Amino acid sequence: MKIPDSQSVDHLNSIQHELDFITNAGLNRFRRALNFCPDGSVLYRNKKLVNFASNDYLAFSKHPAVLHSARRALNSYGVGSGASPLVSGYTKLHRALERDIAHWEGFDDALVFSSGFAANLGTISSLVHPKDLILSDSLNHASIIDGCRFSRATLRFFKHKDCDHLQNLIFRNQGKFRKLWIVSDTLFSMDGDFAPIEKLYELSLKNDAMLILDEAHATGVMGDAARGLTDVFSIDSDWKSRIIKLGTLSKALASQGGFVCANKKIIKLIKNKARSYIFSTALSPVCVAAARTAIKLINKDDTRRDLVISLSNYLRKNLVEMGLDIGPSESHIIPVIFGNTEKTMRIAKHLLELGFLVPPIRPPSVPVNSSRLRISVTAFHTYDLINDFLLKLKVVLCQL
Repeated sequence: MKIPDSQSVDHLNSIQHELDFITNAGLNRFRRALNFCPDGSVLYRNKKLVNFASNDYLAFSKHPAVLHSARRALNSYGVGSGASPLVSGYTKLHRALERDIAHWEGFDDALVFSSGFAANLGTISSLVHPKDLILSDSLNHASIIDGCRFSRATLRFFKHKDCDHLQNLIFRNQGKFRKLWIVSDTLFSMDGDFAPIEKLYELSLKNDAMLILDEAHATGVMGDAARGLTDVFSIDSDWKSRIIKLGTLSKALASQGGFVCANKKIIKLIKNKARSYIFSTALSPVCVAAARTAIKLINKDDTRRDLVISLSNYLRKNLVEMGLDIGPSESHIIPVIFGNTEKTMRIAKHLLELGFLVPPIRPPSVPVNSSRLRISVTAFHTYDLINDFLLKLKVVLCQL
């Protein structure tokens, strides 16, 4: 049956109205078509830019060993996996990567997803029952929140890193739900601060809750063995029976995909229930091979992550000395918070003109009145680049 033209027009008018609202609020999102350079910089409209927007924290995306592994996998397996993991997309490479991750993280088993978002969505929604209660940090990543909502469980948010508020929510909901789940990022992607994971673990023990931790931005950089902030726990202790650990292959591991580590029974259940795993094409063997090599490099040498941590400390110190608000950052993710969206966009534009790609972050990615520049420090950077950036930032701020 043909739909009347007037209905199509009305539908498009309502879409245009929503687009106009976004634009008028200064929240219109756009993309830049970039070319990547071997030194970690990018080319935009024939202009070379220092890249402070990348999550390639250890600069492994250009590492010769990682590239060699990717090429070998490309020659052996081709570009894509061609099917979902449960059909024919699961290869010996995938199995080897899962074993590598489980061994590295000290867990019984691991499962690899096609993205970090898919890992969070599939893991949480397949483990949590609609009659359960999820208590989530208020600043958790969107993929965690969507996984919680997709589970159809009751979802409550505790104030950011506030364990007293968390305990209060637990107390108020005692006996009302089948099971309790506490969910948190370990390193928060917009503020660069750390979750109080030891206190979260204590609360999970005290209240018989399961604890889900997402180490996406910490994996490969933070912790004594670069496994993330959960390195505060002894590798051979029994905390792993209480904690489900999520991570990504697309940041410090310089590839693509996500993973979950847990008890074998838990992994088996996720494998059988996670829709984002069952109904998605398996991760490309090229990405799998690259991630395996990145893990080997992390275990072999601390030089790059030591550099990232040192550069981050230096940059944070200098930004604070300039009188700028970097929030609670204590990592390689450093916000410079200006509050006003229009001002933040202007500063980012001026920095771009001066040769620095620093992403402006606006609501709804961050709370209202907390627009910011979000700086990601990587092993591509040097002290000279950091100093040049600080100088140019001073110039831009003086011109406002």
